[in-house]
Amino acid sequence: MTFNEIILGTSPFIFAPQFGHRTRLYELDFEKQPGNIAEILNKAYDLGVQKILLNRSGDLEKALDLSLAEGYDWEVIGKTSTENFDDDLNTFQKYNTKSVMLDGFFVDENIKNKDYNVISDYLHQIKDSGFIPAIETRTPFKNIPLIKESSFFEDFDEIMLPLNFYGYMMDCNFLNNENKSIINELLSSLDKKIIANRTLATGILQPREAYEFIKSIDYLDSVCVGVAKVTEAEETFGIINSVKA
Repeated sequence: MTFNEIILGTSPFIFAPQFGHRTRLYELDFEKQPGNIAEILNKAYDLGVQKILLNRSGDLEKALDLSLAEGYDWEVIGKTSTENFDDDLNTFQKYNTKSVMLDGFFVDENIKNKDYNVISDYLHQIKDSGFIPAIETRTPFKNIPLIKESSFFEDFDEIMLPLNFYGYMMDCNFLNNENKSIINELLSSLDKKIIANRTLATGILQPREAYEFIKSIDYLDSVCVGVAKVTEAEETFGIINSVKA
């Protein structure tokens, strides 16, 4: 069975560096222009995307406030790097936030250093604050086996990981038949809510080809996808809605 939920990613709105030259274009379109972001949020919501991954950003938060004021009832997944953890949690409390996710750089670095108790402590604080605890990993082939054996495995309920045919920004070259079998086996063993991101490989893949492949991956619950234009939202979410369960 394929995924049944779309989450709006927000990397274009925070000028994430993985977009290369387009990062500068996103700055021109969105910096100090929350109304431009809100227009895209509203269109995504109208297309059935009613959950948003909230990276901390003043412009993005203003845009979300504008969208909410216009009657769009967003559910939020908060994302924290832990650098301003208490402030992040206080901000997420303002919204209809169901879960809070530890950023992949933080999680992967602490897995590398075997500082599992650090991860566990933050996950407990998230849960104690009334949120569902979640993590991100950017290297699923390497880290899922380590996560399964870690002391924090029972401390989170949701996990986000990159997934696309090219293996772009993943720890594999291509998701060929062999790697596809491996990732399916890894995902099947988790018994967690699984969110796939980077499904378009930062725009290298077209939505139709990307999601004809993604729908063949088992055990996914959700996909997290960012768009930077209203027309992109219409095309991308129209295609994804046609293939999701």
